[in-house]
Amino acid sequence: MNLLYAQEKILADDLSGFSNQEKNWSIAGAATANPFLDNNLESTPGKGVLVNIHEHGTYGGQYELVSDFTHGDLDISFDFMMAKGSNSGIYLQGNYEIQLFDSWGKKNPIYGDCGGIYQRWDESKPEGQKGYEGYAPRINAAKAPGLWQHMDISFQAAKFDAKGNKTANAQMLSIKLNGMLIHENVELSGVTRGAMTAKDVAKGPLRLQGDHGSLALKNIVISNFDKPSARFENLSYAVSYAPYDPSADPKNLAIDDSGELKELSWEFMKQRNEYSYTIKGDFIAPANGKYTFNQFSSANNTLSIDGKEILANKYTGPNDERTGEVELKAGKHSLEIYNAKYDGWMSPTLGLFVTGPGFRKVALHSPSSMFGNKASDPILIDAKTNTNLRSFMDFDKGDEKIRIVHAISVGTPENIHFTYDLDKGAIFQFWRGDFLDATPMWDSRGDGSSRPRGSLTLLNNDLTLSKTALAWPKDTVGTSYKPKGYTIDENNMPTFVYEIYGSKVSDKIRVKDGKNFERIITVDGSKDLFAKLTSASKIEKLSDNLYAIDNKSWYIKLDPNASVIISTNGDKKELKVAVKDQLTYELLF
Repeated sequence: MNLLYAQEKILADDLSGFSNQEKNWSIAGAATANPFLDNNLESTPGKGVLVNIHEHGTYGGQYELVSDFTHGDLDISFDFMMAKGSNSGIYLQGNYEIQLFDSWGKKNPIYGDCGGIYQRWDESKPEGQKGYEGYAPRINAAKAPGLWQHMDISFQAAKFDAKGNKTANAQMLSIKLNGMLIHENVELSGVTRGAMTAKDVAKGPLRLQGDHGSLALKNIVISNFDKPSARFENLSYAVSYAPYDPSADPKNLAIDDSGELKELSWEFMKQRNEYSYTIKGDFIAPANGKYTFNQFSSANNTLSIDGKEILANKYTGPNDERTGEVELKAGKHSLEIYNAKYDGWMSPTLGLFVTGPGFRKVALHSPSSMFGNKASDPILIDAKTNTNLRSFMDFDKGDEKIRIVHAISVGTPENIHFTYDLDKGAIFQFWRGDFLDATPMWDSRGDGSSRPRGSLTLLNNDLTLSKTALAWPKDTVGTSYKPKGYTIDENNMPTFVYEIYGSKVSDKIRVKDGKNFERIITVDGSKDLFAKLTSASKIEKLSDNLYAIDNKSWYIKLDPNASVIISTNGDKKELKVAVKDQLTYELLF
């Protein structure tokens, strides 16, 4: 199997191109792991999922899956599912291990936990010092066993001169686990423990550990980086300094200055405001494939390739990033950048980054062209103790984006957090990782909103309770809903209180076992209400009390005796439960 320069999905249908002596790896259609049973993982026939089912206690390289192809610099992304208590790893070039591990709920992860870069090993050193240079993830972003998780790795191989002497160490440029950056620019002085070779190599195979327990993987996508990057030729500019006229088309203004450019920059201009310019040039694409353009430009700006607008005219701030994509054939293409600015409060900016087949993101602008527009210093809120913050919260409802104005976010030192809609009595999101970015709320004049800083799971913000399980109320009209605020306990955790349909409700969410949430809804004067616990693309019943939500993204654990209703609403499934006096359930993620 030869890696292409564009992204390539591997191992979806068969194991061709890989070796596995003991045949413990196989292709399946689906995988399921019970989060409460040790090393439990089952599969069903089909294609698309790579499965390793292996009992604890039998070790050896014969259980590994090793690629026939070799690689140098690459990005790799994949989804993976760990069985409870399982342990594995992915070795880049067969030599540098990134851990795949059931680290759910661990407070202080080490190099051997999920996402950790495994340590190096020197048998000649004294006991207790043989292992060194292991790198723990910045934060434990691991989900519960049996859930699909996602990892992105960007790797730069060691470099060698013509005589084979190493001139640069290998680097983990970045590793993300479930959307969270857990490593950045980690230089590796040599191979990690268990490597295939004693020293670094220019190229080596992809290798999956298979002798420490059961796991599954899918959606494995590799991008190889051995091509030269894109570049510009024959850059020129034309600029007008006409005063702002709202009735005029800036592109039709008389040209006051023009010339050639050695590099992409706005710095040819004679003034920093009241201008409109066009930069033209040849964009040299080194290979066929998809090209991604990331542009920064003050005020109104466009980007066109071969006469087609990749970024349509839009007013942006100097730190606002715009992204466009286009399929191009190898060779020369015409590029045009337009920018008009008549607001003196912002500085000029022009930055253009390009990513393409066979090369990573590269800056094609002059470095000084991005200076002078310092981004706001972030205002970050951590939850060293239980922490409550009221703010607006923007919520992506799928078909629309809404702003929830009476939201309260609750952060915990266990690094799991949630946001509650006081107008609906609803948990509408929860996440694992750091707490909140309050920069939008408090920077300058602010807009009152904050943003989660972790691996986010979105629910819905419908009313939690209804008097019917059929036609769920769209809002509070007709429900007699009255928010009554919340009380704070001795640990600074809130219990939310409201009235609905004449009943008084208390809603208590607490951390359980240091790694998930337990929710207790108590209804005083109940009139046989129903609770909608989630709306999702898929809801799977795994046992009498355990439900996997959104293709095994998270779990709901109910009392085995709960009266459960799973219904269909459009393209969504809804999980509802009958409520008498009290409902208790858990959110596991």
